[in-house]
Amino acid sequence: MQAITSSHLKGIWAPVLSPITSELSLDRTRFLFHLNWLFDQGIDGAVIFGTNGEATSFSVTERKELLAWVRDEGYTNGQIIVGTGCSALADTVDLCCHATSQGYYNHLILPPFYYKKPTQQGLIDYYTEIIQRTNDSRVQIYLYNFPQLSGIHLNADLVVALHEKYPEVIRGYKDSSGDWNNTKEILAKCPDIIMFPGSEIYLTKVLGIGGAGVISGTANVNPSKIKQAYSLFKTDPVKAAELQNDIDIFRTIVERYPLIAALKALIQHYRQDDGWQHLRPPLTALAPDNWDTLFSAVEDLNFTLKD
Repeated sequence: MQAITSSHLKGIWAPVLSPITSELSLDRTRFLFHLNWLFDQGIDGAVIFGTNGEATSFSVTERKELLAWVRDEGYTNGQIIVGTGCSALADTVDLCCHATSQGYYNHLILPPFYYKKPTQQGLIDYYTEIIQRTNDSRVQIYLYNFPQLSGIHLNADLVVALHEKYPEVIRGYKDSSGDWNNTKEILAKCPDIIMFPGSEIYLTKVLGIGGAGVISGTANVNPSKIKQAYSLFKTDPVKAAELQNDIDIFRTIVERYPLIAALKALIQHYRQDDGWQHLRPPLTALAPDNWDTLFSAVEDLNFTLKD
C-alpha cells in the first residue's frame, strides 16, 4: 500500500494489541500476523505500543525489540505511529531517539503519569525537553490525552501553548478522554492540529468538524466496517450514517468489559487460538462468566473475525 506522508496522517488507525506468551514475553509470530491482517483489512495505519498494546507494562528494551520487528517487516514511517511516552523523561527520550533511528518519526506521547496535577509550565517543560533532546526536525509529536488512566488532562490551553511554541513538531492529538466538548474545543482553537478521537463512536462527528479519523482499540477486531464508514463519509453520507450506527452498537457492547481483555478474548475465540489469552499483570484475562455474554452479543450482529 502507498504510505501517506507523516505530516498528513488520517483515516482509521489501530492501536495494535500485544500478544504475549505464557511466560509473559512478547509473541513475535502472533504480533506480526495480526499486524499484517489489520493492514489487509484496510486500516490506514498502526499505533505500536498504545494503551491497547499494554505499552506501560513493557520495558524500554522490549519496546525497542518489537519496533525492530515492525521495521524488518517493511512498514514505513507513514504507516506507523510509535507510542514513546513513559513516566520518566529519560525513558521517553530514549524511545523517541530509537524510533527516529529506525525511521519512524510519528510519536504518540503520554504526559508523565506518576505525579498528578502538574502545572501547565511543568508539562510544557516536559515536552520541550523531549523535543530538544531528541533534536530531530522530522519528529512529529501526537499529544496523548487519556486522563482516566494518566491522571493528567492535556487541555486546550496547553495544546495551544505547545503548538505555538513548536508548530512543526506538535502536530497531532489523540483524545481518549471521551469528552466530545474537549475534542471540539481543541480543534476550534488549533484548527490545523491532526485530531484523532480514541473511539469510532466519534468518527463521523469528528470528520464533520475537520478531524483526521480515529485511533480505536476496537479496530483490532472490527477494522473493515470502521474503514467503510470513514471511506463513505463524503461520497455516501446516508450509508456512512448506517455504518456509524453499526459500529456504535459493536463498540458499546465490547466496552462493557475491560477493553483489552475483551479484544484478546474475541481474537482467541474467533481464531481458535489460545495463545491470545495472556495479558501482562496487573491486567487479567476476561472473566469466564463474561465470555458467553460477550460472544452472544457480538454474534447477534453477524460479527466474524475474518482471516
